[in-house]
Formats: sequence, C-alpha cells, structure tokens
Amino acid sequence: MLITSHGHSDVGFVRENNEDSFLVDDHKGIYCVADGVGGLPFGNLASRMAVKLLSAMIHDSDDCSTVKELQQLSHRVHHDIVECGQLVGGENGVGTTFSSIRLLSDRFLFSHVGDSSIYFNNGDGLKKISKCHTLGDELIEKHGPDAANDMPEHYMHTLTRCMGQDIDFEVDTGEHPMSPGDQLLICSDGITNMVELREINEMMNSLEPKEFIHALVDAANQNGGVDNSTAVTIRMS
Repeated sequence: MLITSHGHSDVGFVRENNEDSFLVDDHKGIYCVADGVGGLPFGNLASRMAVKLLSAMIHDSDDCSTVKELQQLSHRVHHDIVECGQLVGGENGVGTTFSSIRLLSDRFLFSHVGDSSIYFNNGDGLKKISKCHTLGDELIEKHGPDAANDMPEHYMHTLTRCMGQDIDFEVDTGEHPMSPGDQLLICSDGITNMVELREINEMMNSLEPKEFIHALVDAANQNGGVDNSTAVTIRMS
C-alpha cells in the first residue's frame, strides 16, 4: 500500500488573516482540516489548536483504530479548546470546524463537525460523506430543497455545530472501506463555495495529488478568493 497525500492553504484576496489550518501525517495516518469560526475571536488560534491537539493525541495514543476511539479523541480535542477559549476569548469562547481522517490499511475512519467537507472517490466520481452543520443545510434536510429559499444568505451559512463552543458537543463519525486507486478530499468551505463539484472531480481525476490540491486552491482564488481556502487529499495505490 502506497499513500500519496498533500495539503495546501491560502488566505485568498479578501480576508486579512488565514484562519484555516490543516494536518497531513502519513506516518500516523491522520489528516485534518479546521476552519476558525467567523464572528468569534481567535479563529486562527482555534483551528491551529484543533490540528495540533489532534496530532499530539494521536502520537501519544497506543492506537486509534475504531470509530469509538476517534470519537473519544475528538471529544478530548473539543474539551481542551473549550478550556483555552474561555481563557482567551472570554464568555464567547472560540470555535472551529473540524474534519479529520484516520487512515488504516483497508479502511478509514472520519470525524466531522461544522461546514468543511469530506469527499470520497473510488472512480465513480466524488461522493460527499460529511454533512454541513448549518441552518440552511439542516432546514433543507428536514423540509426539502425549497425550505430555505427565503432565508437570508447570512443565516444560511450560520453554523449549528462546531468544535470549542457547545458543552453538549456532538461529532459525526463513520467508517468506510478504502482500496488502491481510491482518493479522499477534505476541504474548507472556501473551496466548496467557490468551485463547482464537477470541476473538483475533473481536477482530481486528471492531476496528481500535489498538483490537484494547488489547482483547487488556485481555482477558488480565481473565482473570487473571498474566503480562506484549504484542502487536503489522500490517495491510496
């Protein structure tokens, strides 16, 4: 089994700071994208903490080979961010999205909260395996595609869940088989809001992982670059 991976992040053309962070660790098989929550202070700190804590906890752990173990680890990351957020961010705290992959020999585990995205491609095209935890997406899921037509754009993208805020924290987790030729993509909403899925799929299928990721971030900037854009890909061969 050969793993080829790459990650890249760019501030874009509008934001002053890059509040996205990412992790690529082939040795431990752990990958992550975190996007600091807008509207809360220290978004860059929250996202950096998320990936650094995840990396440290994986390195200190004897194993993380089950969904339950990854879920518990994600809760530990959240708890530490909550504590730090109360110190630096006051009563509002800090927040970040969190989308992580734990790669094993024939499968991967994932944990996810927020509006970053995880995609899987086994040759049949990109399939999204994460849900967006926003007011708009949750309204559409419950009541159909027209349910959010009259919702103001700002509220459409308001997060209903993130890491670092809720005491009753809930993270989506799952497990999926992975075979040679399969590829994963984790990306922030600065990518998915600016680049169509069809274009992402075409780039993934035609480019090597490093070139794909840089082309993807470049495309987000060429289409406006209104947000930070971050992407990580993992290919098994």
